[in-house]
Amino acid sequence: MKKIGFIDHYLKNFHAAIYLKLIREGSFGDRFDVAYAYGEVSVDGVDSRKWCEENGVELLESPDRLVENSDCIVVLAPNNSERHWDLCQEALRSGKPVYVDKTFAPDTETAVRLIDLAVSSGTPMFTTSALRFVPEIREFREGIGKQHPARAVSVRGPSSFAVYAVHVIEPLVMLLGHGASSVTYFGDGSFMQFGVSYPDGRIGGFNLFEPGCSIGDQWYGHPFEASIIFGEGTVAYRFTTGDMFRDLADAMCAFFEGGPSPAPYEDTIEVMVLIEAGREAMARPGEQIPVKGRRN
Repeated sequence: MKKIGFIDHYLKNFHAAIYLKLIREGSFGDRFDVAYAYGEVSVDGVDSRKWCEENGVELLESPDRLVENSDCIVVLAPNNSERHWDLCQEALRSGKPVYVDKTFAPDTETAVRLIDLAVSSGTPMFTTSALRFVPEIREFREGIGKQHPARAVSVRGPSSFAVYAVHVIEPLVMLLGHGASSVTYFGDGSFMQFGVSYPDGRIGGFNLFEPGCSIGDQWYGHPFEASIIFGEGTVAYRFTTGDMFRDLADAMCAFFEGGPSPAPYEDTIEVMVLIEAGREAMARPGEQIPVKGRRN
């Protein structure tokens, strides 16, 4: 049984809970277990010790002790990408396989430094949005997209830019590819519309709709969806998100067993440069903001 260690900013969060459950109950549950955890701080009255006791996980006092004892490592902090540089240090120097949760880094420079650290240390590593695993993206890429590549893509989803931009940008990159040259923003902070230009004439866009509300027992919020123009045709998808975390948990374990990364570093950097350009574009509505920061 291979032992997985969780390194987190605070352990009481949805991602820690869902990965723990799906690793233990999934198709790799006879070969992997979440055995160790480290959390920096408490939240909502739940400290790391309490979380570990409630979940049958051994608490370790530092990231280096966790890395020493674990066969593979998951660095979480899904809402605190600013902590990833510090929390990843021991893991990415270890040579042991590492998954880093979304959003990978607070900026492109840090993302490149993290990748360089993993590569120079011989540490297998990947990071992704769970939206990489929705079946509709696979359906397009393995089906009509093989013969008729996308020439224009719009991806739409809910919530704030800070937390969810990665979830609309990662599908955009998977469907439209790399090489964006600029990002332009129009919106009011709750409706966020971003246009993405490419030097070869491809057209991209991503939208976020932050408002959500409950009326009676019904929750109203924007779904994840995409529209794709390919050749002379158009297709629209509402993404099926029910199994994406299960498939991500399985992909983690397959990677931990020595399988290939499901998320190339080139995709990760493209996602990061678009997040950074989008953030700058929100401060300068209507201006074309150059995309910069890729590796030379």
